[in-house]
Amino acid sequence: MGSDFQANVLLVDDRPENLLAMETTLADLGQNLIRANSAREALRFLLVNDVALILLDVQMPGVNGFELAELIRERERTQDTPIIFVSATSKDERYIFKGYSLGAVDYLTKPFEPEILKSKVRFFSRLFLQHQEIKRQSLLLERTNTELDSLNGELENRVQRRTQQLETANEELEKEIKVRKGSEARLATEHAVTRTLADANDLDSAASKILQIFCEHMEADVCCLWLQNETMDALTCAHIERGPAAESADLFIEESRHRTYSRGEGLPGQVWKKNEPVWISNTVGNNKFPRARVAAAGGLSSGIGFPINVGQQFHGVIEFFTRQPLVPDQALLNMLGAIGSEIGQFVQRKRVERDRESLLLREKSLREQAERANRLKDEFLATVSHELRTPLNAILGWGKILTGKKLDEEAMENACEAIHRNARSQAQLIEDLLDTSRLITGNLRLNLAPTPIVGVIEAAIDAVRPAADSKRITLETAYNSDIDSIICDPQRLQQIVWNLLTNAIKFTPNNGSVTITLDREGAMIRLVVADTGGGIAPEFLPFVFDRFRQEDSSSTRMHDGLGLGLAIVRHLAELHGGTVAVTSGGPEKGSAFTVNLPASLVSARTAELTQAATNGHKESPLGAELHGIRIMIVDDDADTCEMLIFALGLLGAEARGCGSVSDAFIALDEKLPDIILTDINMPGEDGYSLINKLRSAESGARIPAIAITAMARPEDSERILSAGFQFHLPKPLDIEELSEKIIELTNSTSSFV
Repeated sequence: MGSDFQANVLLVDDRPENLLAMETTLADLGQNLIRANSAREALRFLLVNDVALILLDVQMPGVNGFELAELIRERERTQDTPIIFVSATSKDERYIFKGYSLGAVDYLTKPFEPEILKSKVRFFSRLFLQHQEIKRQSLLLERTNTELDSLNGELENRVQRRTQQLETANEELEKEIKVRKGSEARLATEHAVTRTLADANDLDSAASKILQIFCEHMEADVCCLWLQNETMDALTCAHIERGPAAESADLFIEESRHRTYSRGEGLPGQVWKKNEPVWISNTVGNNKFPRARVAAAGGLSSGIGFPINVGQQFHGVIEFFTRQPLVPDQALLNMLGAIGSEIGQFVQRKRVERDRESLLLREKSLREQAERANRLKDEFLATVSHELRTPLNAILGWGKILTGKKLDEEAMENACEAIHRNARSQAQLIEDLLDTSRLITGNLRLNLAPTPIVGVIEAAIDAVRPAADSKRITLETAYNSDIDSIICDPQRLQQIVWNLLTNAIKFTPNNGSVTITLDREGAMIRLVVADTGGGIAPEFLPFVFDRFRQEDSSSTRMHDGLGLGLAIVRHLAELHGGTVAVTSGGPEKGSAFTVNLPASLVSARTAELTQAATNGHKESPLGAELHGIRIMIVDDDADTCEMLIFALGLLGAEARGCGSVSDAFIALDEKLPDIILTDINMPGEDGYSLINKLRSAESGARIPAIAITAMARPEDSERILSAGFQFHLPKPLDIEELSEKIIELTNSTSSFV
């Protein structure tokens, strides 16, 4: 049969563009490409023609690819014709398994790799031509035998010549049979690897079976899988299998198990470097093969390694060794390259699946966290609304009653006290929220100074004593230390103690007790606030110091609050370099909060100690005397303006109110004040506009100004001070603090820049 003989390759697809794509891909193979747009056309051609290979689409109208394959297998003439299914949509494993169950030699999904398709078509075309050549040789042999029989009696020399011809033909036939055997072994190897990968979950579970396939079909004596280590800079032997006749290869196997190869080193390293199959025809004579000695001891003659890759993406190496010499064979190299690519695609696909599953799990976890955070936010907002509205309700209610002027003097005093108490409660709630914001953003700063620690504790006790007395709770102290003072922020330290005491009194029933203990233990100063209250459930103990967390946040809870006090205690203790912890015997068994501060904070000074702040809970006079000081108040809120005029007037100041910036400058033309108090947020022109105009005017350039605003963030203070104000006092205002700032500014010219 001439070398120009073409094998028939039947292309079956209902879409012309797919047929054209396959024809274009396979055109340079030199085979006879036959088109069929339907199953009917394909069957009509197969009735009278033999084909080397059928490339069959799965999804076709009428008779689909699987049904056509069953019809082809029913005919004796075509029952062994190789079929490769090609599909762009039927990629599910059940379709692939069905394709193989119908005797398909392969199942390709679109888009396919052109080189892989060409390699498979080239293989089956050659196999078909070899079959045809064998048939031709068989016919020739039969014809030759007939001629020999007819001429046997005529001439012995002709018999001898014909016998020699026959022997030559037999040798050629043996060569063809050997080639066919090698082709069948390669084909069996490819099919077995494909089936193994189809059933496997990952490369690790499929590795042993794949290596055994090479030992079985390629007659390998030892087969190894090399994979990259965690640092991706070396290859290690992940799996190794031996053939049935490799008893003497123990040393080689043991050596391989403990070897690592860098890029370019040894057979695996050479494959890694080139990213293509590498052939060792003589293991002993190859100076690039470090295992040559143990290979020779095990009787291993030749070896070959090929990469597991997808394009340039390298995953590992498979190598196998044989006792019989391996003759260089391009067909084998092509087959190994195809198998390496198939395994590489499998590894990449499984990696993508794992990454996708990991992303799904992460997304689920993040969604659950977001839902939990959203739920906590809703609960917190509901709690904030309740806690802010509760004192506001009392303030508005008593305010409405006071406007009716129907109360006697005692009732009026009680009403004013209730309004003041609820306003102070609401101010404390807002201050806790602001403290929490400062702590979260890292903007809370400590003003450290030597402070009498016992005095701070006593001030906090004085602040909570009325609440304790109302519930007949005994406050006991035990100062078991000679520490006079420590370096701390006195206001924040008192805030720690006050929050712990308030929390203890809140959860301690009537007639209970709260004990405050101060002592020194090793390198730590220990402050313990213990109560005989309701205790804490064990499952809630880890969350006691979390923001916005309350053991009971339902609408039927027994105690109010935002769940911020203990979180603030923890942050303030940590800012001082200490810690806070809680212990409880469980429900109804009380609890104990322990604040540990480092002993390095102990101050050596014993005199002129800074007095502790009262955290806004100790009664004080209305403010310093302001006799003769002219004050201009600029605020669009008439109530605020009137309240400040009245309060500052009681202190002796000459206060005047303006409802806008324009009104303020009209008043400035009439008479200059000693100091200006202004709101920031006002309609039309705001406080920044006022200060800019004031500083640019010659008459008002040196008038000190204080911003009084509800904006209390650190960035608000920075902007206000940089605009030209001397102080920023957030609302609600402390009249005593305001009067002190007024005295400071009006008495000191150095405070104004």
